[in-house]
Parts: sequence; structure tokens; C-alpha cells
Amino acid sequence: MGKKKKGNIAKRRAKSRQKTEKKRKLRLVKGRSKEDTRTIYRPGLSELGAPEGFRSVPPAQAMMEYAKPLMELVKGEEDFEDAMQAGMVLWNYALSVEKGDTDKKIEQEILKEMGDCFGLDHKGAKALFMRMIERQGYLFPPDIQPKGSPFMFIRKEVRHLIKPFDYTTLDLSDEIIPPDKKDKVFLDTLDQLDSQISAGVDYGEYERLFLSLKDECQVRFEKWLKDKGLSQDIELFSNCLDVYLDFVYGYMHDDVITLKTVTLIYIVEFFEDYLVRKVMTEPHEYVYWPPAVKLFYGFLYEKGYLKEPEKIVKGITEVEPYFIQVLKKQFA
Repeated sequence: MGKKKKGNIAKRRAKSRQKTEKKRKLRLVKGRSKEDTRTIYRPGLSELGAPEGFRSVPPAQAMMEYAKPLMELVKGEEDFEDAMQAGMVLWNYALSVEKGDTDKKIEQEILKEMGDCFGLDHKGAKALFMRMIERQGYLFPPDIQPKGSPFMFIRKEVRHLIKPFDYTTLDLSDEIIPPDKKDKVFLDTLDQLDSQISAGVDYGEYERLFLSLKDECQVRFEKWLKDKGLSQDIELFSNCLDVYLDFVYGYMHDDVITLKTVTLIYIVEFFEDYLVRKVMTEPHEYVYWPPAVKLFYGFLYEKGYLKEPEKIVKGITEVEPYFIQVLKKQFA
């Protein structure tokens, strides 16, 4: 990308961010009234000022990262929930240790529960207990945590190599695949959803329609990818749709937006903030989102949902290098 293009995207990103910071709001998605609105000016995670060697994470991701050693010891959804509960107990006790407010009786109760939960004898439970107590302070040093912020700074345990997506791996057919009967049913549902969104209908009234559409959307998109000749990473691409659809239709914005009317401001917000904040995955997998969303708009174009996807696709393409920089700042 030449200097002129870099300058253009920098100016547009700055303008978009300025407008987004003025407008970005967190709202209860089921309450669209102004009374349910709380304005919070919030930059993207990578812009929250984490010190060198650290990155910013929301509380849920902080707990997930902290509990990783426990997750490695269990299998199954029920065991996963037990491990998360154990992680929260250990986190809270670690904070007590940090304050010098320990209780040997509570410690013994925790050791017993850990032994039962993870199938460990007393020695093994004690070793894991000590590891987790030390881990909390190591990952989240109290002296560097931001004041008055819901986010935390976590130490980068591993530095990841972030590479842009290799588009040469996408060898898709140029042949346009028109909609079949199931595609047309899906598109009718999508049009219904857009109509309700445009009419300002409350989320509670279109939630069921939206959830059913998300499931069908993934099925139709995967079929299209296969029909276009894609033979690998199909699920990786289709799984990206869920969070993008949530952002467009399940997250409150200042403007009424649909898949047809997403503007550069919201494309920036999605990649800079929403995606990294809401999704916890392997760092190298984040790079699938820009091509996945662009492919999705190709699918919507060929099926007849929109006539001109170029503007939205171009916006994603312009934001993509910046998104890679966000990922590098977070994980490299």
C-alpha cells in the first residue's frame, strides 16, 4: 500500500474513530429507549494504554485466561463449568493473599474441592493451588492495573506471530451461483428482519426471528462456499458470521443499520473493538474475519440480497491492515 493510500485510511480511520467516540454507546439490547442508554466513551482494547509486555482484556477474558491451567485438566461442558467456578474461587483467594488476609480453614476447604474436582491427591492439589495463587499476581500485577476501568492489563504469556490472511489460498469459482429455494426462504427471512429493524422494533420482538436466521445463514453460506470450490477452512469462515451478525443486529448502535447499510464507522468499530473484546480465540484465527465477512458479502450479492457490495467490501479491505496492527499490538 502506497503512502497516499496509507494517509487516506489513517485520515478516514481518525475521522471514523472521532465520530464513533462521540456516538459509541452501550445499551441494553432489549431496551431501545433513551432511558436505557448509558453513554461510555471507549477506545478499542489495543488503545487502552497497556504497558509493554501486557495487553488489555475485559473481565470475562481475564478469568478465562487465568483459568487455562484448570481447563487443561477437564473434559466436557459440565467439567468446564466446574473448572471456571474453581478458577473464580482461586482468583478471589489470591486477592486475599495479596492483601495479607488469608484463612487456613478456607484454604483447606479449597484444597479438598480441588482434589475432588480434578482428581488430585493432597500433594497435587496443593501444588496446583500454589501455582494458581502465584499465577493471579503474575498475570495481573496490581500496581499496573488501570484505575476506574472495567478492563484489566494481562501479561502476555506467549508472543504470537501475526500474519495477514493469505488470499492466494482462496481459489473460488468466478461463476455466479443463483439462489435456490432454500436460499430464497433465507433471503425472505433476512428481508423481514431488516424491515423490523428499520421500523425500530424492539429486540425482544425480533429475537426469535434473528436466532433462527443465524443458524440458517451459516448453513446457506457453507453450501455456497462448497459450491464455489472452497475445500478447506469452510467452518472457520462460516463460524465468523455468528459474531458479525450479533454486531449488526444484536448490538445497539446510534444508527439503524442492517447488512446492507453498514458504513465504515461501524466496520472500524467491529474490527477495532467489538471482535477482539467479544471473541476469545487463538490469535492467528482472528485474521479469518476480514476475508470471511468479505466472502459473506459476495454470497449475499450472488443470492440477490444486495446489488452493490463493493463499497462495504472496500471498507473492510481498507480497515484490514489496521486490524492486523491491532492484533499485533494485542498478541505479538
